Amino acid sequence: MGKAIGSSEPVVHTREGAAQGEHETLRRLRAAIKKAGYDALVALSQDNVTYAAGFLVPSHATNRFRRTIVILAGDVFAAQIVVNVEELQAKARSRFKDIRAYNQFMQDPADLLADALIEAGVDKGRIAIELDFMPAKDYLQLRKRLPNATFEGCADLFFRSRMIKSDEEIATLRRVGTLSERVIGDVLKQVRPGMTEIDVSRQVVDQMIAAGSTNFKYRVGSGVNSSITNCGTTSKKIETGDLIRIEVLGDIDNYRSNVTRTAVVGKPTERQKKIWAALIGARDDCKTMLKPGTAVADVYRNYVRICRENDIEPTLKFLGHGIGQTIHEEPYLTETKDIIFEPNITFTMEPLYMIPGEMGFHVEDMYVITKEAFDVITGNICSNDELIQVG
Repeated sequence: MGKAIGSSEPVVHTREGAAQGEHETLRRLRAAIKKAGYDALVALSQDNVTYAAGFLVPSHATNRFRRTIVILAGDVFAAQIVVNVEELQAKARSRFKDIRAYNQFMQDPADLLADALIEAGVDKGRIAIELDFMPAKDYLQLRKRLPNATFEGCADLFFRSRMIKSDEEIATLRRVGTLSERVIGDVLKQVRPGMTEIDVSRQVVDQMIAAGSTNFKYRVGSGVNSSITNCGTTSKKIETGDLIRIEVLGDIDNYRSNVTRTAVVGKPTERQKKIWAALIGARDDCKTMLKPGTAVADVYRNYVRICRENDIEPTLKFLGHGIGQTIHEEPYLTETKDIIFEPNITFTMEPLYMIPGEMGFHVEDMYVITKEAFDVITGNICSNDELIQVG
């Protein structure tokens, strides 16, 4: 029986309550725990806690000295640990009914975690925990409190669970993806020689915020700056003949977009058109492979083969990546992954070719695998099948 600190009402963990009332995300995670042979699962990172709890604890994103933790154990135990200033919001918004708050100046959240695992009866069990994220200080305290438990990393368990999206998740990804694409398209129509990259970025920022996406990122690079893969936005003036890349990494309800468009100020050169046609041709050939049962490694190898046949060596060692709670998730479309496409996997494809010190080519769109093949999430509003001409 768990009790939320500061509350007089205990939270009772019952098999009936879990079966009838738990969100499908928690049921999915419990199934993954059972399949992997773990007794409990503990998440501490912003993305995995938010995925499980269904909302982002505000200070989790801004204060590294505060801990937000979720615990699932057995068939019924489920609890979330938050700093006491976030307790009321967690009780109102979290999928977890058992909210345990701590005073950051008087209590160690690692002790609350240990108490919860002992209460769940797994203090001698096999516990999957985010070892790639957990502070060493917390880990040492947990080992001290639970010397007979076995702690193992759970990054792959979370990525595999998060890889298959629910219909609700896909709908949110469509909202943020189409918003990002629309904003890029609208902003590109306003680009003129003499504007700076900052001028362009201001329009991106204004439109994204006006549409309700506030926790987003963006990149604007023109001319030589377009040849920097993760370019910063500068005061460089845009000139006729420049390639200009705009990338928007949007956010709605803690789900992300990753959309990029490449345009040319004026008319493209024959060389630019040839490079772009090769990249788009490779991408479109790979689209024919997007269906359940296809290995992501095979898609990547096909992309590299076609690029090389056109004298292009891809700059990235992957063609795309999964997208959801974070910008980069599984599956990475690369030859080192053994992942097979399944329905409801969401991902990007991003043909990218940088010529250092000169110019860069990059288009990125979002996709979802369906029962038969695939569907585009972005790509219908502001097509980049050809270099977009602006100015």
